[in-house]
Amino acid sequence: MKKALLVLSAALFLLGCSKESAVELVGSTDTGCSNDNVATKVADLAEPQLILEYSEQGLVITRINAWLNCSIKEGGIVHEISTDGTVIHYNVYEKDGKALRCTCLVGKMTATVAGLKTGREYVLDYNCADGSCASITFTYRKGMKLVEDYLDFWKED
Repeated sequence: MKKALLVLSAALFLLGCSKESAVELVGSTDTGCSNDNVATKVADLAEPQLILEYSEQGLVITRINAWLNCSIKEGGIVHEISTDGTVIHYNVYEKDGKALRCTCLVGKMTATVAGLKTGREYVLDYNCADGSCASITFTYRKGMKLVEDYLDFWKED
């Protein structure tokens, strides 16, 4: 009986050790609405960008110059992560709040995603839930930094 329990314990321990850590959102920040008291001209803004960068804490996803509904002033911004194998679905949207007839420029949003395996290839699907999808394939490795012009995802060839 002791031998059977020892074998069972060893098998469960080995199964637990081989289990991969879950890919999960471990933090997010944003600058909030940055065009409240400023005369913002679209021509004066930097190009909207989507940046993927390796860090010791996980994949850092940064969005520069995002236009959202100004309902974020009341409800805030939601960052959601889900996965399907090596596909990471990352959606950002306005939390609660009634949709208003105005837009808000968010200068910078960041999210950190932990649990990725160094050296593995992943696909990031950004905001596919609303039908305007940006899809980027990358290999997660030390020193990785991808900077994408966000508007290029919707240019026609």
